[in-house]
Amino acid sequence: MSHKHGPNCNHGPSQSTGPRTIQVNDANKAPAIYKDTANYLKNFKKSGLKARQGVFNGRRFEYFKGKRGIEAILKEDYAKVVKNEKTPTSRDEAFNVLNELGKFGFILRVDRGEPIGNKGSPRILQPNPVQEFKEDGYYMWIWEGSKVKLYLGAVGLVAIILAGVLFPLWPNFLRLGVWYLSVGVLCLIGLFFAIALIRLILYIITYPILPRGFWLFPNLFEDCGIIESFIPLYGFDPVKEKKPSKKAVTDSAATATEAPATDSVATTSAIESKKVE
Repeated sequence: MSHKHGPNCNHGPSQSTGPRTIQVNDANKAPAIYKDTANYLKNFKKSGLKARQGVFNGRRFEYFKGKRGIEAILKEDYAKVVKNEKTPTSRDEAFNVLNELGKFGFILRVDRGEPIGNKGSPRILQPNPVQEFKEDGYYMWIWEGSKVKLYLGAVGLVAIILAGVLFPLWPNFLRLGVWYLSVGVLCLIGLFFAIALIRLILYIITYPILPRGFWLFPNLFEDCGIIESFIPLYGFDPVKEKKPSKKAVTDSAATATEAPATDSVATTSAIESKKVE
């Protein structure tokens, strides 16, 4: 009796040459801990996991290497995400966390192909038939997270565009308020550029006169808050550490080599004097 292979057959692989389907679970039904983990990994500032751009079925997706994902899980910042859960302390435990992300449908293992354009352009991604986590594998994000912010941003953008189009229909007091606001913003920008120009002129004037260059608002362009940018009022260039000259280094080395020789001479003299006695 002949046997035909079907979907529920367990007597060997089917000879079908059609495309292979990979079932992906719904990540929205996963436990909250894995959603928090996915949000942590997708946040570059917290996890340090830099995602690359790839093309999958004509769409762009972000992907990362498994080794980098394990390193991100082992960072101290991940402990803040899983406050009531055990924090992974070894690569095997981090491996299990990322493997669970794949099972719940957050990531998909892919094979990286050739770039779609010049060097540095996104690469073509194809699903790997073996969906398991490996350090040298590549994993594509198929979970986009909550879309509430995206929807709110889209609504806000449409509202701003409509408000701009309907500007002639605004009441007079609103149009006057927008005009004053725009003038105020322009004045603040002009004041900022004026301060930057004045501090540069002061630095150029005082540099040849003072031992160190004088800066007005030294933290103006530093990575800090708005108020901290104007504190302190003035400052000077940091003191440069003087490097020892080659002559001083040579003299100190010569002194270090002569000292043992002097001691040995004194010891030899003392021995000879004892022999004479």
